[in-house]
Amino acid sequence: MSRPSCCDNSRGQGAGIAAVVVILAAAFIVAKIGPIVVKIVHIALEVIRVVALTAAVVLIFTVAAWLAVVIVRWWLRHHGARRQAILQPVNATAWRDVPAGDQSACMACGGSGKVLRAISSSRYQPSACPVCEPAEWAG
Repeated sequence: MSRPSCCDNSRGQGAGIAAVVVILAAAFIVAKIGPIVVKIVHIALEVIRVVALTAAVVLIFTVAAWLAVVIVRWWLRHHGARRQAILQPVNATAWRDVPAGDQSACMACGGSGKVLRAISSSRYQPSACPVCEPAEWAG
């Protein structure tokens, strides 16, 4: 008994078997390579996250430093002029230009003729001004 030609399906089975083999090979490749790809993607996303956080922290510190500079400049501009009027610069070597005995222009004693000398860390003793009374120091 032979089959009729309409029932001969042996030609169509080859293509089906090839398709199943290709699908199984793809599934095997995905099963073996998939976890590696997932790890690579996970590491890449972690690196991107760390870089983004670092950039955000740097940006925050930059903005904070800039803001501090702006606030200090503003404060100095508004309050510095008032302080500059109160605190006049003083020449530290002006006492050398004071003639001996001229107590009114003395910067050491302020014209009183007396200065406070430290005896200990908390005690002071009044004595003659070394700028206004140089004769007392010489002898």
